[in-house]
Amino acid sequence: MSETAVINLSNVSKSFPNRVVLTNISFTVTAGQGLCLYGPNAVGKTTLLRIVAGLSEAGSGEVNVCGLNVQKEPEKTRSLVGLISHEPMVYAQLTVEENMRFFSRMYGIKNGKSRIAQLLELNGLLPYRHDRAGILSAGLTQRLAIARATIHKPKVLLADEPFAGLDSQGCEYLVTMLGNFKDTGGAVLMTTHNVDLSLHCCEQAAVLDDKKIIFNRRISQIDKTAFAGDYLSYARARS
Repeated sequence: MSETAVINLSNVSKSFPNRVVLTNISFTVTAGQGLCLYGPNAVGKTTLLRIVAGLSEAGSGEVNVCGLNVQKEPEKTRSLVGLISHEPMVYAQLTVEENMRFFSRMYGIKNGKSRIAQLLELNGLLPYRHDRAGILSAGLTQRLAIARATIHKPKVLLADEPFAGLDSQGCEYLVTMLGNFKDTGGAVLMTTHNVDLSLHCCEQAAVLDDKKIIFNRRISQIDKTAFAGDYLSYARARS
């Protein structure tokens, strides 16, 4: 397993006009690894993912993706990142295939037709390629969101509450897909309230509380049962 840093945050802070959100956030995610970020609602987890994605600027500190500074080279780093969440970010009025064509063109992908066919087959979407995205089930919609997020072969997947609204089959598929992505050397940064499932997706667990990371451990080093029962108390007791 590679120790190459794919995501690296150093002393990242973020403030809005009326409040401080993040203070001195630092962590690293290496190739083939996943880090799950836990924390109460409105604690800043989504803001942190947006900063890594280059969709929001950090107030201070440094964010690097594959050795590139996100703030200084946003266009290059955005091409390295895929984003999935509980919101699929696809166009409901377009068919599955039309959605994929749109995102293929957006990323300027060569041999887009071949790449689309590959992803539709890989994600079990070939039978639905002519169906409008708006009529798909939650599980199929998430599969389309995954295909959309990976069409440009990113090195990083940012997953913001990806299990929300999925049935057990959809959750199982997502766990498998994330594992496959890491097996190819990708890095995953996830936020979720589904602790049990995320412990099977990631190798590292971090807890964000009161604007900062209070806990960051290898999952192999923690008591999974106790952590899943009350991760916040577990983290605070060991911070």
